[in-house]
Amino acid sequence: MRSFVVAAFAAFTLIATASAQMPSPRGPEPAPSAFDPDPIIQITTTFRARIEGLADPRAVPSPTAQDTARRAVYNMAANECTVLIEIWRAECRLNSLSVYMALVNTGEPGPEPPQFPSMIGTAVFELKPRPSGP
Repeated sequence: MRSFVVAAFAAFTLIATASAQMPSPRGPEPAPSAFDPDPIIQITTTFRARIEGLADPRAVPSPTAQDTARRAVYNMAANECTVLIEIWRAECRLNSLSVYMALVNTGEPGPEPPQFPSMIGTAVFELKPRPSGP
């Protein structure tokens, strides 16, 4: 009789353990959105500002000309959030911005088309849905 009680107790323990692992029923899935499953999306944008004031495209731009072009790239990146907020109706924040100087082909025909230095900026923006409410 004692072995029957021990066996019954062991069986009830296994049943209780198994029932504790059963998943709970889920409700209906929410409608898909651009922000699912992660509530933050990233948008990467590239900007270019030509470095002005060079007579010879092979000349090294002055620090002042580089600074002016760099500031133009910074302003473009700052203004991009305004556009993204308007389009996505979300909170926007600049996550990262890398800026470098590059030679850009002007597309003029010839054996070696002139190259004009430019400041190139690549920005990553994070968009987060605005909290719903009144």
